[in-house]
Amino acid sequence: MKSQPLSQPLHLQTYPFQRGSSRFRLRHMNKKAHLTLKHILIFFILAGTLSYLASHLFLFLTTWEGLRVQQIRVRTERPQVEREIRESLGDVYTQNILQLDLGLVEKKILAHRWVKRAKIRKVFPSSLEIIIEERQPLAILHQAGQAYLVNEEGIKLEALSLEITAEFNLPAVYPADQKAELSKEDWQIISQCLEALSPEERPSASIFFYSRPTNLVLKLGHEPTRLILGKDHFQEKINLGRSYRPLIESAFGPLDYLDLRFWEDRIYFKTREPGQSPEITAIEEES
Repeated sequence: MKSQPLSQPLHLQTYPFQRGSSRFRLRHMNKKAHLTLKHILIFFILAGTLSYLASHLFLFLTTWEGLRVQQIRVRTERPQVEREIRESLGDVYTQNILQLDLGLVEKKILAHRWVKRAKIRKVFPSSLEIIIEERQPLAILHQAGQAYLVNEEGIKLEALSLEITAEFNLPAVYPADQKAELSKEDWQIISQCLEALSPEERPSASIFFYSRPTNLVLKLGHEPTRLILGKDHFQEKINLGRSYRPLIESAFGPLDYLDLRFWEDRIYFKTREPGQSPEITAIEEES
């Protein structure tokens, strides 16, 4: 069966939308809350209850044995340093970890001669972890018949017997005034001189240090010739001594010392006397 096309157009009547005449009205309630005695009593009861619970919770946490420090873990290179730090913190074991003042703990740790920096943290419920950065020895100081391991600031890290100083493979420092302590500025000068040496030369170096005026005398290993270097430009002076020493010795013989304090325009030297000891001794300074 075939569909027939519409012979007449289809007309649809449209109607405009009209909002209904009835409208919803919103009523706003403007009631004011009135604070009564009942409300005040409830507030104070709740506040008192919370305060009571908080105080008892605080009392429980600060007296509970489970929160007392029971273990201190010290991470450091030297067992002796670990042992001594533990001993210095003996009173910490009686304290509650929540009330423990880490600032005071750090102050005690930094008082140890080997400790350069310390990182401390609480490990709940009852442990402390301490990570130590140790000071590194720079040289062996020979003073008044004693030997000491010292760092770049001149802090005496450990007393040594003279028999075992060679085991540390460190340079030696001899103050001219055996009774006076070297200042931090003096040790800065010594450090600068040692930095001018190669890693192979540094352990065998011996330094004789004058303070008034500041003057540094360097002796390397078993070489008998000493280098008088003053207080600065160590790299330039040492290189100059290496260059000129063979030329001077070929012309004048073995040298006792090279005076390089005036290295920019002249060099002073002294030849060795027959049978002269190669050990480091005081040198009469020339102006």
